[in-house]
Amino acid sequence: MNRQTVAVLSCCISIAASTQALAQGARQSQAIASSDVLSQISMFSYREGPKSDLIFRGTPIAANALGRGEVEYQDGNAAISVKVDDLPQPGTLGPYTTYVLWALTPDGRASNQGVIGGYEGGKGEVSTEYGASQFALVVTAEPHFAVTAPSTMIALYNVADDVEGEESKVTTLTERSDYSTLARIAIDEDSNPAEIVQARYAVAIAESAGAKQYAPDGYANASEKLGAAQVAAGAKKSSDRKTAPALAREAVIAGEDARRAAMLGAAEAAAEAERQTAAAAAAEAARRRADAENAVKVRAEIRDRLNAALPTRESDRGLISEIGGVQFATGTSNLSNAARESLARFSGIVASYPGLRFTVEGHTDNTGSPAANTELSLRRAIAVRDYLIGQGTAASSIDVDGLGSSRPTADNASAEGRARNRRVEIVLSGGPLEAAGSAAR
Repeated sequence: MNRQTVAVLSCCISIAASTQALAQGARQSQAIASSDVLSQISMFSYREGPKSDLIFRGTPIAANALGRGEVEYQDGNAAISVKVDDLPQPGTLGPYTTYVLWALTPDGRASNQGVIGGYEGGKGEVSTEYGASQFALVVTAEPHFAVTAPSTMIALYNVADDVEGEESKVTTLTERSDYSTLARIAIDEDSNPAEIVQARYAVAIAESAGAKQYAPDGYANASEKLGAAQVAAGAKKSSDRKTAPALAREAVIAGEDARRAAMLGAAEAAAEAERQTAAAAAAEAARRRADAENAVKVRAEIRDRLNAALPTRESDRGLISEIGGVQFATGTSNLSNAARESLARFSGIVASYPGLRFTVEGHTDNTGSPAANTELSLRRAIAVRDYLIGQGTAASSIDVDGLGSSRPTADNASAEGRARNRRVEIVLSGGPLEAAGSAAR
């Protein structure tokens, strides 16, 4: 490994350490500038044949700047020439080293038409060609010459002088770069020439766009080229120093390529993350549907099995199994043998479904006083509870209540109706019934 290679590698390590602080980000958004500037930018649809003359007017950041331009559209191609004067030094506006002419299209795209001014500001000119008839022209301050998206720093914009064509207005751009958080680097032609500064900006911007993560090879290439340019710029031999500008230009181009690759990689990663999120959400929705369907099936299964032991019905409170009135003689809380057999089968069934809760509610007919009926209904509920506990149902899962004659299910005017009202109802909830109730809702 020769000394120059070692120097380049050392410089690359230094670059990697410093660009994190330097490149706080070139952020992307939808509008190129404030609405008051955008609304003044004219777009022209040039007619084929005659030349059109343009004036370039300065924005508040370049109030003294001015320029003139000429457009001639022939055979599907527009010949463009622009000259500008009195541009401020771009470095006074922020992390900028040059000015770039852009053609803005009706669908919001921007095309770099070339550098029109250097880091000294002042005068500049460019002649170029553009393969469309409808566009606007603006001049922006930029960190380097190879940018592929315009910055927010519009210095000049075209207005009609003598235009052969139709005029409209620019409304938006699909991409622009905001360098407001990019640290400014001072240019010194002896120790830090403009070409090196541009290369440093390009690598820093690539890093801020995520190139280390999404375009590592491109970022490494740009960093190596920047390191080589810096080593050449600081070399003792003039022949080595002369290679620095070309190496720096290569670093700028590589940095911009890495930035674009990082943007694509980040977009693909975001799309993939979105796809994975959607797939996970779909899987979760499918699981919930399956759980809901299964819960409903389990509820129906419990109801049908219980119905074979005791009459069981659906309700908003849960399933209700009923020990009918014929199981209790008037004025007593004693369970008949038939009731005991039914409760035994009931206990065997509910043991298969952990987590169930039971509220045992006693009821009477209207024979006797309300107080006596309330006390009797509670004794009937307690008798059922005690029997269930004796069959293995956990006492902690059972509540009791005596409701007396307050909730008749039949007319107490007849013996048959009173018999129907002498009953105990077991309200089942919780466990698998709770899941089924949530699914039904």
